Amino acid sequence: MTTWTSLVEYVRSNYKISDEKDDRVKLIFEVGDMRTQVVFLWRQVLGEGTEEWLQIESPVGKVDSLNLRAVLEEVGGKVCGGGAIIDGHLFIRQSMPLADLDINEFERPLSLITSTADRLERQFVGGDEF
Repeated sequence: MTTWTSLVEYVRSNYKISDEKDDRVKLIFEVGDMRTQVVFLWRQVLGEGTEEWLQIESPVGKVDSLNLRAVLEEVGGKVCGGGAIIDGHLFIRQSMPLADLDINEFERPLSLITSTADRLERQFVGGDEF
């Protein structure tokens, strides 16, 4: 995979897409115990259009209902993923350049972001909002 287009083709072939736009793909994973987790794949362009990056992100919960310090301390112990606040929600995200991206460099972070966001949601929200 070296472009956003080739990544999306791979995702279409291997996953069920919930929603798709030009620069975004939405996936919903069943994560066990009748829980699901929403994951977004975003195309980001840097360097005045010369670099394509992939951003994987998954929501945890509404910031106002979270002990943000405790959640971020948990995230600090993870090897993959950082926290970001978007529209009042905490997301776990990871970004990587698309050029020369190997499949394992996509699959493993996708799995880690999905499981981390679900685990944090379970631990700090208590329900299954996403």
